[in-house]
Amino acid sequence: MNAYLRLLRFASPYRWRFVAALGCMLVLSAATAAYVNLLGPALDFLFTGRVSSAATLAKFLPSSVDLAATLERLDRARVLAALPIVIVGVSLVKGVAFLGQYYLMGMISQGIVADLRKALFDHLLSLSPAFYTRRHSGDLMSRFSADVGAVQVAVTEALASYVRDGMTVVVMLANCFFLDWRMSLVVFGAVPVTLLPVVRFARRLKRVTSQGQSTLGQISEMVQEALSGIRVVQAYGMERWESRRFSEANRRWLKLMSRTFLVRAVSSPLMEVMAAAGIAAAIWWVGGLILSGQIEAGKFFSFIAAVMLLYQPVKQLGRVGQMALQGAAASERLFEVLDARSPVPDAGRDVLPAFRDEIRYEQVTFSYGEQPVLQDVSLRIGKGEVVALVGASGGGKTTAANLLPRFWDVGGGRITIDGKDVREVTLASLRAQLAVVTQETVLFNDTVRANIAYGRPEVPAAEVERAARMAQAHGFISALPQGYDTVVGERGVLLSGGQRQRLAIARAFLKDAPILILDEATSALDAESEREVQRAIDGLMGLEGGAHRTTLVIAHRLSTIRNADRIVVLCGGRVVEAGRHQELLARGGEYARLHRIFEGEGREEARAAAV
Repeated sequence: MNAYLRLLRFASPYRWRFVAALGCMLVLSAATAAYVNLLGPALDFLFTGRVSSAATLAKFLPSSVDLAATLERLDRARVLAALPIVIVGVSLVKGVAFLGQYYLMGMISQGIVADLRKALFDHLLSLSPAFYTRRHSGDLMSRFSADVGAVQVAVTEALASYVRDGMTVVVMLANCFFLDWRMSLVVFGAVPVTLLPVVRFARRLKRVTSQGQSTLGQISEMVQEALSGIRVVQAYGMERWESRRFSEANRRWLKLMSRTFLVRAVSSPLMEVMAAAGIAAAIWWVGGLILSGQIEAGKFFSFIAAVMLLYQPVKQLGRVGQMALQGAAASERLFEVLDARSPVPDAGRDVLPAFRDEIRYEQVTFSYGEQPVLQDVSLRIGKGEVVALVGASGGGKTTAANLLPRFWDVGGGRITIDGKDVREVTLASLRAQLAVVTQETVLFNDTVRANIAYGRPEVPAAEVERAARMAQAHGFISALPQGYDTVVGERGVLLSGGQRQRLAIARAFLKDAPILILDEATSALDAESEREVQRAIDGLMGLEGGAHRTTLVIAHRLSTIRNADRIVVLCGGRVVEAGRHQELLARGGEYARLHRIFEGEGREEARAAAV
């Protein structure tokens, strides 16, 4: 229920539409009741000429109106002629009211779902990469698609039905007691007994539905992993193994769904039987009273018509109640994500001024859980300096780089830009001054031009082409079928690794940020592609007048950072050496050891390339 109440908070922007829809529903309920109250007395008057059945109808009119006397003066032929017009008139009113409430509630429901989807997407965008290390993208996609879909069905169907049919039930139930409270007690006496199993079924349905949604998330994870790693799956002949894994998860989901449908199947016949039992009891009890003349037949007809019209919305409420439970279970999974707080809160209030002096790591520590990665790291990067971080795998190089744009936050110490702690400034102002090129190039399924000018469609084509030229990419782009308008495919699958990397560098050129982070940008490339990309990187690191862009380089291949202003060696999360290339070689320490290892690898690669 709490989840559903939270969903209804999204309805506040549409409150006036809801008021209008509520008015239409009141008219709809009144028109439905009018059918019932007119039917019995009208038929009794037409066929028998008696006006006693109209006594009940007179209760709905002002006391000054003597309905019985008025009917006695009327000719039955004139009433017969007017009755179809009245029926059509009531039907038109009912139809217009239904149209109004259906359209208004439909648009309210779709607005709520659209706002929920937007809130979920915006929140996911605001969460730092640290959040996604603990979440599987397949499960998140399942929540965004399957769970939002379940909520959409629940809100679209259930919200309108709860209000419309709930109002109709209240009006018709009051109408039944108004017609005859004794018959109402006989017919509806079994309702409380019916509610007990219905409530139990509802609780079980919600639990099973929640388990089903979770299993569906696991299935999405398997599909996403198998498809993204299809080359590994096929190279190792694991198709059948993956198929068996998927089948087992599918069977678990199907088993849960069978329980869900069993609970749904039981609830509707149960209500049907109880309704039939109530009507049968009323007929048995009232039949003798009608034969003895104690109750008018017209009144009984009106009552039975009211009961029949009452049970239809009751059954509808039972049906949409199941949808509502499924939507509530799905919404709980959505709110679990919406309630997730980013490990890197955007709590800074200051705007970072334009970079002018230095970046400092001051006794920085960091851990993934209880595993320490960086310990007491201090580092200075002056404006215009190229500083390289090197070390063995797992030494903390990439982690140190990720702390600067606050993809993660330091565990201890601080990082400052021009003396300002990066946690005290807004994320937008911090990241506006950074450009990042990583070994894992991210391209979107869009044109080359859109990928270079990512999120900035207003950038002139000449600027995009200039960035591509500086990134050594214009040549291969011009050779593509549609040039800059060529769609590169999902994650740039239609391009080679070197081409994708050069597009990422062109994107960084276009941003022209004063601080540059290069995270092993050439480590995944072959020798020829590496040369092309390295030329582009050298251009990106340089500025007009021969100066350098302030650059933090994470290097695996030491040959790419020989000319760095300073090389910092990380080992076990600590800074063990710092200096220029020749200085560090002369010391014969950790850098010299790494250099011997990588130089040996380099010679092996060169010999392999020459064969």
